[in-house]
Amino acid sequence: MAVDKKILTIQDISCVGQCSLTVALPIVSACGVETCILPSAVLSNHTGADFHGFTFRDLTEDMPEISAKWKKEHIAFDAIYTGYLGSRRQIAIVQEIMDTLLAPGGLRIVDPAMADNGALYTGFDLAFVEEMAKLCGGADYILPNLTEACLLTDTEYREGLQSEAEIRGLLRKLAALGAKHVILKGISYEEGRIGNVVYDSASGDLRYDFTPRVPRSSHGTGDCFAAAFTGAMLRGKSAFEATKLAARFVVASIRATEGDSAHWYGVKFEKALPLLTEALNVPTFTIEGKHVRDMETFYAEIDRVLTDGTQKTGHNLSAFDDILRGGFGKHAYGQRIRLYWKDFDVSREALGDETALRLIGIILDRESGHDCKLEF
Repeated sequence: MAVDKKILTIQDISCVGQCSLTVALPIVSACGVETCILPSAVLSNHTGADFHGFTFRDLTEDMPEISAKWKKEHIAFDAIYTGYLGSRRQIAIVQEIMDTLLAPGGLRIVDPAMADNGALYTGFDLAFVEEMAKLCGGADYILPNLTEACLLTDTEYREGLQSEAEIRGLLRKLAALGAKHVILKGISYEEGRIGNVVYDSASGDLRYDFTPRVPRSSHGTGDCFAAAFTGAMLRGKSAFEATKLAARFVVASIRATEGDSAHWYGVKFEKALPLLTEALNVPTFTIEGKHVRDMETFYAEIDRVLTDGTQKTGHNLSAFDDILRGGFGKHAYGQRIRLYWKDFDVSREALGDETALRLIGIILDRESGHDCKLEF
């Protein structure tokens, strides 16, 4: 039986406002990961200016006592994920917790939640930024937005579209802090599109993911992204897969909130949780369209994608239908699956429109006893 993962997330509790632990706990839990918490502070509501102030209970003194108790109980975590931290001293405490309570091979995921839109959040200063840079330097993954990235690297923040050269330079500066991977959020090279870039500090490799920009500014979306990213990583997704999933989860959360002017303080992430659970619990298989040159190579590609190679499958449409039902190695009989047909246009040109449409019809035919979702 597989051993379930357990993470610790350290950030504040904003009791109202759909951010920090108020979103991290349900989102990571929905991903199927046991989620333990260490609150850094308790706020009546988040610090957004639309609220008329906030109460703040500093829990700095409690944090070492809690972690000391965990050490005595020999409790360890497969990942420690941090968000909003209330002071420089808390950063030092978090560093010590990471050094002593992570299981071997555990992940350090740091969301340097301290700034946005060109400015620091209320209560933070440049001395705090310097300490946060040290925490980021020891992380496996850091998730800064553009403002935080500029502050961490002493780079001038500029509103508007960025150039690829600017982003590459910023990524190199972030990598120089010491983080193994950087997920830089909120970049934009063209109007109407916003995205994230995943950067490997050792190799210099990067991958972009862009989504349509939803014309709504919302509190807590960075926290929603970080929580979904962390949950997906602990479920075995790659950093790029986790980034794509987290971004689409955030877009779905924002869209679920559109039209409700009374819900200005956050996003209705609860409405988008099924997207996460489906993506993490429904297996996805990728058909490589460039491998398909005719029907025989199509059947060979289906064998590669959906069978374990130990059973003979007939290369015909009836056999294709049978394979979709499962039981041939890659998924169980009757199990719901998602098929991603990459480079579908290449396949369609090779097979012809009539044949391609017929194959799509078979995939989507629920009456055949299989449950397949198709994406291009």
